[in-house]
Amino acid sequence: MIVPEYLYQLTAAYIIVFMVREYVAWKGILLLKYFFTPMITALAVFIVLSSLIVYGADRYSLFVFASLIAALIADTLLMIEEISLLKNGMVFFILGHLFYAAAFCYDITFSAWNSVLLIILLVVNFIHLRLMKKHAGRMFIPVVFYVIIIDIMGYLAIIKLNSGAGSFGITVALAAVLFWTSDFILSVNAFVKTIPHSTVYTWLFYAPAQLLFAWSAVLINRI
Repeated sequence: MIVPEYLYQLTAAYIIVFMVREYVAWKGILLLKYFFTPMITALAVFIVLSSLIVYGADRYSLFVFASLIAALIADTLLMIEEISLLKNGMVFFILGHLFYAAAFCYDITFSAWNSVLLIILLVVNFIHLRLMKKHAGRMFIPVVFYVIIIDIMGYLAIIKLNSGAGSFGITVALAAVLFWTSDFILSVNAFVKTIPHSTVYTWLFYAPAQLLFAWSAVLINRI
């Protein structure tokens, strides 16, 4: 299927808004940060919505669309610096990860290397959660639950490569890795120590991840 030109235009707008958002966040211009931050995820929503209009509704794209809507709410809550809405944001991010997992679990297959991936995840998360246990306090149990959910999502995304290292498989696998990286930065900043300009570093990985997930809804219709 031919990809409509306006999908590329939406992607270009996404990248431009993301770059502007990173600049104003680095400079600490809160009013502009509050304006541009939700606009990034909103553009990802429009990319998937455009895909639904062009290619028709399918199970995968609908779950991705639902996940991005949940992420839009979470991003809006977490961007506020005057008060901490971390708990509220985590709820919507968990919901979003569950929607992604529901999208990726369809028609999955398993290969031998998937067991190696699982072992790597267990080792990395053992180290991560030991770090969190020292600093998260009463939030440790919710953090464990969140980590389990995002790991399921990421694992299911990466093993999509079992069907071949095509554009769709590579896109969702890379998006999962980027998402993990952004969440690690977010967790360290929230529970371990304050990272100067942490929101800039978090979004440096998070925004490309969401863009790739949005585009996966386009690419799956071209398989």
